[in-house]
Amino acid sequence: MTITIREALQLPDMVHTRLIAGAGGLDNPIRWVTIVEVLEDTSRLQEGEFLITTGFGLAEHTEKLASFIPSLAKQKLSGVAIHTGFYLREIPETFLTLADHYQLPLIEIPTEINFSTITKAILQPIMNRQFETLAYSSAIHNRMIDAALSKGGLPAIAGELAALTGGVVSLVDALGFEVTQHGSSEALPLDQSQEIAHRVPIRANREHFGTLTLTKPEHAWKELDDVALQHASTLCALEYVKERAVAATEWRLKGDFVEELLNGQQMTHTELESRCRMLGYPLTGHHLCVAVRVEVADQTMLGDMHQSVITLMRRLSDRHQRSYLLRERPHCLLFILPDDQTSLRLLEQLTSRWRGLHPELALQIALSNPCEQLPNVVSASEEALFALQAYPLLAQSPQILRYRDMQGYQFLFPYHREKESLLRLWNPLLEPLIRYDTKYNQQLLETLEVYLAQNGNGLQTSQALYIHRHTLKYRLTQIEEKTGYRLEDAHQRWQLQLALMARRLQQQLYPTNR
Repeated sequence: MTITIREALQLPDMVHTRLIAGAGGLDNPIRWVTIVEVLEDTSRLQEGEFLITTGFGLAEHTEKLASFIPSLAKQKLSGVAIHTGFYLREIPETFLTLADHYQLPLIEIPTEINFSTITKAILQPIMNRQFETLAYSSAIHNRMIDAALSKGGLPAIAGELAALTGGVVSLVDALGFEVTQHGSSEALPLDQSQEIAHRVPIRANREHFGTLTLTKPEHAWKELDDVALQHASTLCALEYVKERAVAATEWRLKGDFVEELLNGQQMTHTELESRCRMLGYPLTGHHLCVAVRVEVADQTMLGDMHQSVITLMRRLSDRHQRSYLLRERPHCLLFILPDDQTSLRLLEQLTSRWRGLHPELALQIALSNPCEQLPNVVSASEEALFALQAYPLLAQSPQILRYRDMQGYQFLFPYHREKESLLRLWNPLLEPLIRYDTKYNQQLLETLEVYLAQNGNGLQTSQALYIHRHTLKYRLTQIEEKTGYRLEDAHQRWQLQLALMARRLQQQLYPTNR
C-alpha cells in the first residue's frame, strides 16, 4: 500500500510546496522517494518513484533541459519535485508545458524546506500503510485458512472473500463451469462502466484449474482487495489439489470394484450393498454400461484426454447429483450408470460440452442394453464395447450409439470375437461376387450393397450407380446366379444383407486382414 501525489500534498510538512503543473497525474501512487543531486541517467529510475532534485546541470545544457520531463515520463515516475533557489532560480516554462502534456505532477520546493523534511513526510505514511497491509494480509490469511479448514471447500473460500471485500465473487473452473458465486450483484451500480472486475488464475504445479473473479464498484475498490484476492486464489489452488487427490482415490476404488464385477468375482448381496454404499452408487434399479472413446491421432495424448473426460463427467454428475462407477481401459473408459433419463441427459451434455471444449477431437459413446442386476454388467460391458467397436459403421460423432439401435449389427455380436467366425458368415455368399468382380473388373458386390440400401428399388439403384436399368437387371441376374439366392425372397435378401454387414464388421475390427 502507498499514498498518491494528491494525498502527499495534503500532508502537514508539504503545505509550503506548490503543484505547478501536471495536475492530471495527481492520483499517481508513490512507491518510493528518491533524491538525486546530479541526474546523469534517468533509465535507472523505477516506475512509481517520486524524484526530488535540485536540477543541477540542467540550466547549462539545452539538450538535457529539453529531455528532462519526457525522460521522467518515459520511466513512469509518479512525480517530480524541484528544489528551486540553488541551481534553478525558477522552473522553466517548457517544464510546465511538458508536465501538463505527460500528466506528470511537477512540484516546486522552496529553498527554506530541507530534503529530509520532504522524504520523511512522504515515507512515513507509506511505511505505515505497508505495516497496515502486512497486518491486514495476515488477518486475511487467517480468515481464509479458517474458511478452507471448515470443510466448506471452494464455496467457503469464495464466500469469505466476498464477505471481506464486500464484492461479488465468482469461481469458474477450467472447463467453463461456474463452481460458485457469492455476494449480491444488487449492490453494484446500474452503470456497468463504473464496475471493475479483477481476475486471477488458479494454478498449481503449472496446471490451470480455473479463474477467480472479484467485482466491485470502481469507487469502492481498494488495493487491499487485491491482497485478499491473491490469498483466496492460492487457497483455491490447494483445494483443487486436494480435490484431485480425493478424486484419484475414489477413481481407484471405483475402478477396482468395477474390475471385480467384470471379472465375475462372486459377492454376496450384503457385500455388494456395502461396497455400493461406500462409493455412493445405488445398487437397486437397472444399470447401463457406457463405453467412451476419444479419437486421437497421437496416442500419447490419450491419457490426458481420458483425464479430461473424467473431469468433465465429474462436473456434470455433480450438477445432476448423479453417482457412477468408472474403469479406465487402454483405449476407452467404461462407466456404469443407473438406467434413467437423468443419465441420458448427462451423457448428451457430455457430448455437447466436449464438442465445445475439443471440437477437433471426436468423442464416441456407446451404450449397452439395461441390465437388471449389477453383477450382470459383465455382459453389458461386452455389449457397450462391441457397439463402440462398430461405432464408425453406424454413428456420426457426437451421436450416442445404443446397442439396441445398431441396425442389425447386434445380431453379429456372438461372432465378433474371432475373424474366422465373421468370415464363415459372409464368405460363402460374397466370395463368388468378389472373385467375379476381380476377374472381369465388374461391380457386382457394390451393386448388391446399393440395391439393398435402396430397399430393392431398381430406379433409385440405377440412379445411384449411374447405370442403365438394363445394366442393373443384368447385374442382379448375375448376383442371383452366383449366390444362389433370389432377391425377391425377403429371407434370402436378409441373409445377403447380413453377409455384407459381417464383411464390413470384419474389416472394421480386423483392418490388417481386409
